[in-house]
Amino acid sequence: MDVHVEIAAETLFHIGPIPVTNSMLTMFLVMAFLIIVGTWIARKAKDVPSRSQSLFEMIVEFILGLVESTAGKKQGRRIFPLVGGIFIFILVANYSGLLPGVGTIGFYPDDETTQSTTEEGAQVHVFDVAATGATTTDVAAAPAEEEHERELVPFFRAPNADLNMTLAMALVTFTVVQIAGIRAHGVVGRIKHMANPPFLFPIEVVSELSRIISLSARLFGNVFAGEVLLGVMYAMAAAIKLVIIPLLFPVIFLFLEVLFGAVQALVFALLTLIYITLATEGGHDSDDEHSHGHAPATVSHAPAD
Repeated sequence: MDVHVEIAAETLFHIGPIPVTNSMLTMFLVMAFLIIVGTWIARKAKDVPSRSQSLFEMIVEFILGLVESTAGKKQGRRIFPLVGGIFIFILVANYSGLLPGVGTIGFYPDDETTQSTTEEGAQVHVFDVAATGATTTDVAAAPAEEEHERELVPFFRAPNADLNMTLAMALVTFTVVQIAGIRAHGVVGRIKHMANPPFLFPIEVVSELSRIISLSARLFGNVFAGEVLLGVMYAMAAAIKLVIIPLLFPVIFLFLEVLFGAVQALVFALLTLIYITLATEGGHDSDDEHSHGHAPATVSHAPAD
């Protein structure tokens, strides 16, 4: 069993000039699933929750508690939809790559494309024949070998295994952080907040921009590495040719990917939360002003008493 891993997402078809890749198709399916499930839970919500509603409420309360404990109640309620949405979307998108058929069901390229490719390869071998004096049988064998090198193009692929997807989410986070910082301090205040002291301003700019790379590369690297790991484990299990090992051996790594998928979703959401909190700290949020204003008053009056 050969393991083929493609870093770039494969194109399935085009809508006008826009290529639709397998990761993009899976992303649309994940979005449709979340919209349908969210709408169904909202319409079926009751005072006495069902099992599905209880599970959803547990996830929401967990994320809301993290957000409020980090950013304060007022600011936390404001950014909770973004942080919660990022966490749930990344979690479901990561788990979509573990479903049966994702990455394994697809199609092979058209024979016309393969034919044109082999013809171009044959022309190259003709020049090699002229240069090295090889026989014509070598030229005829080259297209036959290339025909067996066609790789499967899967219909579905985990969205976060595509760097374009993680980069887009990182850009959304970066934009929201800057908007939140400007709303809290104003344009001039945001610059002063980053330039305190002034000689740190270039470092702060580089630090803000580097977050785009760190957020996108971290999520992409972990999800893509998980795909490679599972592919290698499946290939090793199939090569052992025993009855039990090919069934049980990959299951261990599937459970690890379930854990890593949740951890990566939580890390991305928490980093988004922390970046927004750092950008808005010391701003004109009345909730934060009250929470930070009473503590110094108690400390200052303690020695007087």
